[in-house]
Amino acid sequence: MRYIIERPLQSLGTDTVLSYLVDSQKISYVSQGPLRMNVMKMSMHGLKMIPGHISPLMSLNRLPIEKVRQNLGERVRMGTTTLLTSAEVSYLHEAETELKRTRHLLISSSIDYCMGLSMSPEKITPQMISFCRKQRIPFIELICKDFTQLTHVIWERISEANFSYGTVIFPTFPSDMDQKLKKTWQRKWNELSIKHQIPTLFHDLSEAEPISLPSLKMLGLYPVKGGLFAGSDADYCIYRTDGLNDTLQAVIVRGTIVFSENVPEKHQGYGKEIIVVKPRRFGESLISRV
Repeated sequence: MRYIIERPLQSLGTDTVLSYLVDSQKISYVSQGPLRMNVMKMSMHGLKMIPGHISPLMSLNRLPIEKVRQNLGERVRMGTTTLLTSAEVSYLHEAETELKRTRHLLISSSIDYCMGLSMSPEKITPQMISFCRKQRIPFIELICKDFTQLTHVIWERISEANFSYGTVIFPTFPSDMDQKLKKTWQRKWNELSIKHQIPTLFHDLSEAEPISLPSLKMLGLYPVKGGLFAGSDADYCIYRTDGLNDTLQAVIVRGTIVFSENVPEKHQGYGKEIIVVKPRRFGESLISRV
């Protein structure tokens, strides 16, 4: 379907109107001012339009199917258009099977998803990194109970194996641990990752919040996901606003409405897996999303 979205930027203190040409599930052209084309036009006057959220939900293959469906429904109602998830594995020979099982759990998803691997630090090996390179796995989450688990990894060999593709590796620590200690561990990990040139996320992933722009860039999802630019997927959310409160009215994934006020969830099975060609193509940046 081909159509034009006219988006006023009054909320940003300007009278500029951006016009987006959506074609073949992507934003193919962006212009300041109206586009004079003989296609359907959608005006966002009185509405708020923002890029769709990318939200994390790790170790999906450890959840029952009912819980997966519940979580997907909750994410869509929060404005999520892409899910970042992982298959938790203990050994390399499990990885392919667990990734397939995770894909099967997402077969009815109406939103897109990007998959990585989760494991304890003891299980990361050069062979695991080589598997990620061949399968285009953009990230590995290391589930840590203690920081010493990270110090026992031979990071020099991991860095060598990871050179060509650059899978992003980041630890997660227990959610109930002391916050001061957690910050100390995170600081030590940042120092360790810089020393051994390990691509990592310098911002925690919270399942209650969208992923930050710097992390999206590191993971290689941006600007295909998380932005409204020529070449980006047509993923966006429409809010009705009264000046004080914003109410989610519709969630659009690749140009198709997957959630609206009247129909809670549409197009089950429409979501597809996003394959990251190259992580950290843009590195870290503090530039805000348009």
